[in-house]
Amino acid sequence: MKRILLLLVAAAFLLSVSAAFGQVTVPMYFNGGTQGNVWYGGPEGGVYTGFYDGSINNHNVGPGYSSPGMICDDYGDNIYSGEHWTAKAYHVSALNAGNIGSTLFGSDNGFGVAGYTQLAYLANLMFHTNAGNGAQLSSISQALWYLTSTALDGSAYTKSWNLDAGAQTLVSYVQNKNNNLPALSTYTGLWLYTQPFSPAGVQEMWGQIPGQVPEGGTAFIYLLLAGVTCFGAIFYSRRQTAMGGSAR
Repeated sequence: MKRILLLLVAAAFLLSVSAAFGQVTVPMYFNGGTQGNVWYGGPEGGVYTGFYDGSINNHNVGPGYSSPGMICDDYGDNIYSGEHWTAKAYHVSALNAGNIGSTLFGSDNGFGVAGYTQLAYLANLMFHTNAGNGAQLSSISQALWYLTSTALDGSAYTKSWNLDAGAQTLVSYVQNKNNNLPALSTYTGLWLYTQPFSPAGVQEMWGQIPGQVPEGGTAFIYLLLAGVTCFGAIFYSRRQTAMGGSAR
């Protein structure tokens, strides 16, 4: 009985750790720095675009760091210089129909996996755009905000928006089903920092930080410990049997 109980505990632990591979809760920080031209085409007037600077999971992002920044896909909510918050980070390659509703826009008007596939394409494009190209960064931000705002509030909200030519082209491209955008599972280096936020009302962000947990480090240690527990249970049972002890 001891052996069975220990094995069940080990198996449950392994399952709980593997579930964490798709998402983990991380601290976020915005220091007020941005890269990208200011855009005036939306209802709120001038807004910052492109990469936002600060830190994700205690990794600094911005000019001079391994990641050029984080990307906001949420026009309707605001963050301010010096703001700290906690977000749930999903490995984009692990997003699917089962968990997409946990994102900020995944359950809005059928946006779902198809909508986040469009967002992932644009976020990945920004990470492959020179941080000094403020106009291109702005166009990508505009396209991201247009897509999520349309999903959230319908076309009436974005009807008066003045997207630049680059943003219009990007929106048309990702919405064209014939272009066969890469599946979410292909974005192995991309992360989504989404709700539940603490405090509430913070923007949804995208990031790309090499070596971010839970792919390595902590999750690996948890799996290693779970494996040790499992093998330890087997060894203990065999030892008790060899000594004439009870296995009940």
